Amino acid sequence: MSGVCSDIHMNYIIFALTLFIISIIIMIMKSLRIPMSIRKAEEMIASGDYSGAGEIVKLILNKKKDHPPARYIKARILIQQSQYILAISELNSILTLPDFKKYISELEIHYHLAELYNLTKNYQKEIEEYKAIISFNPDDIKGHHRLGHAFYQLKSYKNAREHLLKAILLDPSLSDIFLPLGVSCFKISDYQKAEQYLIKAFDLKKESESQFYLGSIYRMKKDYENAKVMLQNSKDDRRFLTSSLYMLAEIAFEGEDYSEAIDYLEKGLHSLKEKDEESLAYRYLLAESYENENKIKEAVHHWSKIEVENPNYRSTKIKLEAYREILENNSLMQFFQTSLEELQPYIRDMIAGLNFNIVNAEKISMNEYQYKTYNIKRINDPPMLVCFYKTTREISEGQIIDFYKRINNEKCKGGIFITTSRFSLRAKSSAASKMIDLYDSEFVSKAMEKIHARKKGQK
Repeated sequence: MSGVCSDIHMNYIIFALTLFIISIIIMIMKSLRIPMSIRKAEEMIASGDYSGAGEIVKLILNKKKDHPPARYIKARILIQQSQYILAISELNSILTLPDFKKYISELEIHYHLAELYNLTKNYQKEIEEYKAIISFNPDDIKGHHRLGHAFYQLKSYKNAREHLLKAILLDPSLSDIFLPLGVSCFKISDYQKAEQYLIKAFDLKKESESQFYLGSIYRMKKDYENAKVMLQNSKDDRRFLTSSLYMLAEIAFEGEDYSEAIDYLEKGLHSLKEKDEESLAYRYLLAESYENENKIKEAVHHWSKIEVENPNYRSTKIKLEAYREILENNSLMQFFQTSLEELQPYIRDMIAGLNFNIVNAEKISMNEYQYKTYNIKRINDPPMLVCFYKTTREISEGQIIDFYKRINNEKCKGGIFITTSRFSLRAKSSAASKMIDLYDSEFVSKAMEKIHARKKGQK
């Protein structure tokens, strides 16, 4: 009987032990089921079966909703499906899980988030992610590289320059840095480095952006030949149309080729923005070009446009007042519709009316001539230098001083300054102490009236 009991007891122990082993095996199998499913999902992702991987992840999360590896796979699937907002939400949720670092690299999550913020153009968030990445590794090339690009997109050029320079020092092969680095340097007035990197960007790919900024640098350096080549190309890009045309016109204006300046500026008029500082400068240069071409009505038209948008812009109000007077004065109007070469007979007649005989005439600029003269009544007196200056601007003290230097260089006794404008109080004071006689627009107008009246009488 005791033997039977012993057998029953033994069988019970074996049965219990078997159950225990089976339960352990089941537990082991259960514990291995999720990792095996994760591996299977990873294999499916590697083969491009995102749908199959998604089904596995869904089953895992139904049983264990906060399983970090499963949620990470889900986020990666969402990225592949271009569901960027959902992927961002999923990755940020993973970062809040207490044990995610056991399974996933935090740095890897930040890389994903940074790229997703870039794709969704949330550059401020992208910056935050790359800052986090750099906090893990201060010499992270990709972190500095992408951080520089993000700051560039936000027009934070000083920060962009800092990180792009760091990235290119760490990896000189990062050629996509050249253009944003060059532009960033330009924007913070580091023109030497700007030119260096913009040339590299241009050599790599002849983009209109690199050409525009190189043209701007060459313009500042007065390297007009290279500036014109670059700006002629960059003006074909709508982003740089008006700015390129403006600089081309400035170059032409400085070379006194006002007709060419007008041609450039007229091409961009339709692209100007209202009440924009650059647009006002653009139109003002066009008005000045017309002024120098003696096309007063066109100049007044553009100054009037400026006056409507900003009546206090530069000398617009003074210009308009002066030219409206000219438009109403036929005698003065003739001076601004005709070149000084064609006006020489009238100017000589004016000088003769002051009892001076011209022995030499010299063109100083498009709007200025000087004449060496002798007094008709006092032929033994030393010569006098006469300046005729066509302008609407008030003659300044500086111009009187410059004229006085020319009087001395020409070894003249004194001078006469005739202008179609007015003289400032300081100019009048300076002239009085230097034996220079002044004749303003009122004199010119009356002199022209007398000349015309005399010619009519002769007929």
